[in-house]
Amino acid sequence: MIKQLRVLLVEDSEDDAVLVTRELKKGGYTPVIQRVETPEDMQKALVEKTWDLIVSDYILPCFSGLNALKVLKKSGIDLPFIVVSGKIGEDTAVEAMRAGAHDYIMKENLARLNPAVKRELEDAEIRQKRRDAEKDLVQSHKELEKTNKKLLEEILERKKLEKQVLEEKEYLQNVIDSATEIIIAVDKNNRINTWNKSAEQMTGYKQKDVTNRSIHKLNLFDDSNIILDTIKTVYKEKRFGHQDLVLITKNNEKRIIRLFGSAIRGNENQELGVLFVGHDITKDVEIHGKLIDGKSYIIPDKKNDSAFDIFVDLTTSDYNGLLITRSNPLDIKSITSSKNIKTVILSQQKLEGFENISTLEDLKKKIDDFSKRNKNSVILLDGIHYLFTQFSFDKFLGVLYQLNEIILKNKSIMFLRIDPSTIDERQMAVIENELQMLPSQKVEGLVIQDEVYEILKFIFEQNQSNAIVPMKKIMSRFKISFSTAADRVETLERKGLAFTKRQGKLRTAYVTEKGKTLLHKRQTA
Repeated sequence: MIKQLRVLLVEDSEDDAVLVTRELKKGGYTPVIQRVETPEDMQKALVEKTWDLIVSDYILPCFSGLNALKVLKKSGIDLPFIVVSGKIGEDTAVEAMRAGAHDYIMKENLARLNPAVKRELEDAEIRQKRRDAEKDLVQSHKELEKTNKKLLEEILERKKLEKQVLEEKEYLQNVIDSATEIIIAVDKNNRINTWNKSAEQMTGYKQKDVTNRSIHKLNLFDDSNIILDTIKTVYKEKRFGHQDLVLITKNNEKRIIRLFGSAIRGNENQELGVLFVGHDITKDVEIHGKLIDGKSYIIPDKKNDSAFDIFVDLTTSDYNGLLITRSNPLDIKSITSSKNIKTVILSQQKLEGFENISTLEDLKKKIDDFSKRNKNSVILLDGIHYLFTQFSFDKFLGVLYQLNEIILKNKSIMFLRIDPSTIDERQMAVIENELQMLPSQKVEGLVIQDEVYEILKFIFEQNQSNAIVPMKKIMSRFKISFSTAADRVETLERKGLAFTKRQGKLRTAYVTEKGKTLLHKRQTA
C-alpha cells in the first residue's frame, strides 16, 4: 500500500532532488518534498510543518549537512536524518554519523535509500514509544511520591487517597497491559517492578511470580550475564539500539526476543532503573534464519536454484553480489543482468562480456578485491566440482581455508554450493567442518518479500474456492498497478511458486505444489 512520506530535502541541485524523489517512489512511497538551501529556510520549514524524514546533501554553497544537523538538534525534534551525497572520504562519513546522522548514502548508490528510510522510520517509531512509556513510568513515580507524602500529612483523608493511588496504579497497569510489546522494568537493584500482560503471555510467568525478584536470578534467560551486561550498557549509553536474547518460558520453551532499553530517570536526572520494550522474533529467525557477516555457508544441493534464490534476495537488499559460476551466462540472464551482481565465469577461456577465473590464485584475489571494495558483499561460489577436477581437492581445500579468513576479515558473506554426488563422504565432511550450515535453511533456501507472499496466499485462497485469479483481481485486492502486479506474479513464477495460463482473453494465476509447500511451512512455523 502506497504511503505518503513528508520529506524535508536539504539540497541545492534540482536534478539531485528529482533523483531522490524518483528513488522514494520506487520504494512505494508518495513523497511530499520541500527543498531548502539555507539554515533560515530549514528553521522555518521545521516550525511551520510536520515532517517524517530529513534527507540532506553534505555540501551546499551556503549550507552543509553538519550545519543542517545542528539546526535539527536545536529544534528539539526527533527526525530520521539521512545524508545523501557524492564521493567523500571515510573520515567525513564517520564525522557525519558521530554528529547525529542516522545513515550516509552515496548518490551513486541510491538503491540503499529506501531500505534505510524504512529502517529509520521504524526506529523513530520505536523511540517515540519508548519515550512515551518512559514518560508514563516517570510520571507514575512522581505521583506515587507525592501521594505517599500527602498520606503522612493528611491522616484523615488516608482512605480516600489510598483509593486514588489504587486507581492510578490500575490505570497505569491498564495502559502498560494494553501494549502489544513486552514491557519490563527493573529498579536500581535489578529487581523487576513492571511486567505487563504481553510478558505474561509469552513467558507463562504471572506478574506476582516475578515482581520484586532479581531479573538475573530468575530462570528467564539462556544466559543471565547478557541481561546484566545489557542493563549496564543502557546506563552508560544515551542511545541504546537493541539486544536479541534467548528467553526460557515456564514450559521450558525457548523464544528469541528483541529488547530495546532506556534508563528511567527521576526529577533530578537520577537513575531509577531500566525500562525494556521488546517483541518476539522467534518466528522470523526460524523462517528466515540469521546470516552473520564474516561467515561462509555451505549449500549442499544438486541444483543451484536454492543457492541463486538466497543470493539474489540478499542483493535486492543492501548487499553487492559476486557470482562465480560454471553456468552458461545465457541460462542465468536474469541474474547476470542485475546491477548489484557481478558475474565471473570459472573457465580457462575468456567469454565475451565476462571476466574469467582460470587459477586458484585468481579465485582468491577476485574474492579478496571484491569484498574489500564493497562494504556489504555476498559471494556465491557455484560449480566447485570444476575446481576439484582442475586443481585437486587438497589444493582447493587449502585455498578455501584462506577464503574463510578473507571473508572473516572483510566481514562479507560467502555461499559455497556443492553437489554432494560429485565428492566422497570424507571430502564432504572436511568441507562441512570448515563451513557453516544455513540457519533454518531459509525454508529450503527460498526467500520472498512479504508483499509477494501475500499475493501467493491470495492466489491459493482463490484457487481453493475454484475462482479464477486474473491480474485485475490482484490489482483490485492489493490496490497496485498492473505493472506491479505483473512483476510480483512473475517473481512467483520465477521461483516456481506459481504459474499462469490463458483462459480466453484472461491470464490467470495458480499456485504450484512448491508454492503450497511454502505456504504450509510458514503457517506451521
